[in-house]
Amino acid sequence: MSAVVIGIGNEFRRDDGVGPAIVAEVARRGVRVEISDGDPVRLMDAWEDADLAVVVDAVRCVPSRPGRLHRANVPTSTSATSSHGFGVPEAVELARALDRMPARLVVLAIEVDDVAFGVGLSPLVAGALGPAVDAVLAELAAVGESPTQDGRQPPGSGSGGRAPGS
Repeated sequence: MSAVVIGIGNEFRRDDGVGPAIVAEVARRGVRVEISDGDPVRLMDAWEDADLAVVVDAVRCVPSRPGRLHRANVPTSTSATSSHGFGVPEAVELARALDRMPARLVVLAIEVDDVAFGVGLSPLVAGALGPAVDAVLAELAAVGESPTQDGRQPPGSGSGGRAPGS
């Protein structure tokens, strides 16, 4: 089983950096991670050949509850569209057309509040890091990936660790 956790976001846009913050913590557990700006081609490259891809991203909702976690299993046989920009929906559409979808794709989205220029997460979003990391680790455990607290994979499991940017 190969798995990758992909954090989408920009750590210099306050809460938009929640995806990279979560994957930084997950990487400490020995899990293969990638950080992405959401570009569809880069997302496809990141999840290529993965049995499981967990994508972690910021989301804005109305009404807003910053820090709330949303989970979506992305079907492998239906289309996804967006009314603006490029991102996960367009990456899924393109990956389907090019036969580059992972076997299973899960999106975990954290509601955010402040995406202005600056570093650091707002208190409510920062408070969601622990539960979001736990949700990522639960997705991995559900498919037999067993990362450890000390950053090493148990023998014979998973795809090994790759730190962000490596």
